[in-house]
Amino acid sequence: MNVLSAIFNGGLSFYKLKNVFGGLKNWKLFRSQDENADLTLKALIKKLNIKVTSETSEECLANHPEYPSLLALSDCLTSWKVPHQSYKIDQENLNTEELSYPFIAHFPEGAGRFILVEDIVGNIVKYSGEAGINKVLTKEDFLSQWSGILLYAQKVEGSGESSYRESLFRSLLNSFRLPFLVVASLAAVVLKMDFNNVNAVYLSLLALKLMGVIVSILLIMYSINANNPFIQNLCSLGKKNECNAILKSDAAKVTSWLSWSEVGMFYFVGSFICLLFNPSSIILLKWLNIACLPYTFYSISYQFKRKNWCLLCCTVQALLWFEGFVFVLNYSWSWQLLSTNNILSTIFSFLFPIAIWSALKPLLMKSEQTESLKKQLKKFKYNSDLFSQLLTSQHRYTISDDITPINLGNREASTVITMVSNPFCGPCAKAHRTINEWLQNREDLQLRVIFSTGNNDRDERTKVARHIGALSSLNDGKIMENALDDWYFNSKGKYDIWAKKYPISFNGEMNVLTAKQKHWCEMAEITFTPTIFINGYKLPEPYRLEDIEYLLS
Repeated sequence: MNVLSAIFNGGLSFYKLKNVFGGLKNWKLFRSQDENADLTLKALIKKLNIKVTSETSEECLANHPEYPSLLALSDCLTSWKVPHQSYKIDQENLNTEELSYPFIAHFPEGAGRFILVEDIVGNIVKYSGEAGINKVLTKEDFLSQWSGILLYAQKVEGSGESSYRESLFRSLLNSFRLPFLVVASLAAVVLKMDFNNVNAVYLSLLALKLMGVIVSILLIMYSINANNPFIQNLCSLGKKNECNAILKSDAAKVTSWLSWSEVGMFYFVGSFICLLFNPSSIILLKWLNIACLPYTFYSISYQFKRKNWCLLCCTVQALLWFEGFVFVLNYSWSWQLLSTNNILSTIFSFLFPIAIWSALKPLLMKSEQTESLKKQLKKFKYNSDLFSQLLTSQHRYTISDDITPINLGNREASTVITMVSNPFCGPCAKAHRTINEWLQNREDLQLRVIFSTGNNDRDERTKVARHIGALSSLNDGKIMENALDDWYFNSKGKYDIWAKKYPISFNGEMNVLTAKQKHWCEMAEITFTPTIFINGYKLPEPYRLEDIEYLLS
């Protein structure tokens, strides 16, 4: 017996949320500003074992005009062919034994958030989402926070990402980039070391230098992107830790363009390289370390006065002192062991990270600024009201039925996409594939195709357009749809071979059709293909076809 039906039969008061695909955007309750929607959706995908990569999930939500909201979750599940429904429950008559798990529950308090309820046993609610999995909540606390709104989803055959293998491979490559870099770097270090002359003291210094490199890089990452969740978690390991208050202060900068974090990175990277490639310069590194120790008093005293502690900064100071103890206890103070070669190699070792960073820093800063601008642009670009105003401000073209015999999707749908296409155009094939995927998942769209041709018998474009037009006259939408897909995806532009697979005889009517289409394209000033029209309005810049999937409603 269907669990949802059992809930109805059990007497619970359920109210199906109206128009899951469109009406939800009018429910202000769902417009959560808490981005835990992404984590909750991933938890649901993992629980149901649906083949969707983490990157695809993030991208789907981020590109949705109503993100983060229940509508965004619903539309993403729809695009992955995951059946789901949203309900409003009368909590006073709730019988948890009749619920089906897992389901996404909405909490309206504050900005609003979501959790994935995995089970309710007795007085305990087991859930995942937000900061982790396998969390528990008392039933009373859950009901006091829950809005009564839930989203229930099921996995069926065919559920998942259409290009899952390709996305998974790309995701794996991205996830292995950093580990590969780390392993390759460590391998290079190990291969360079002369193990015949290695001792415990030398290895301890290398380890301290390497730890300093890692911590200084984390500090620089924080200065570039303070929202990095990994570094934020490190900085929050204590009630009085507040890295931002320290690292964003004037005391954290040597000049307006150079921070102490960068100086620390130069010191640790340069001395690590010097120690690795020229161990005989160790006396010079010892004096350099001693010269750095007074800075530790400055850093610690400043944090003490501010009553705020930066965990990463304190780690750097500790490493400097550990280095100092190793140097003092194990190496001579004599300058006589130095040579011109040692001095020059040390200078070049420190110039190397400075040169690399001077080239990388502008690129990283620009990249972070670009990413921030992208997020701001998305909020503007994916605003459905602004899109509608911009679209309808364009000149509207009348597109009569007699020039668009190719009609796919729901012919009764109020949203009509008209694509001006070239049969030999690669981007047109890509656009056709995109719209085709939309039509498979949605019933509120219809597609009409106009071909841009030369309208003469020697023109290959004209031959294809007339042939497809003739196929549409058979009133067998499936044949015409298969022929169109086959042309764009499998024929490789070979008309004669494709035409034999879909034989048809046609007369002068098709000549009239292509003539009308050519005339209309000239009137509409079509200069490139594909050109997209939405209900007669040309898709405005800067929108692309991929941008408007969730703006069409």
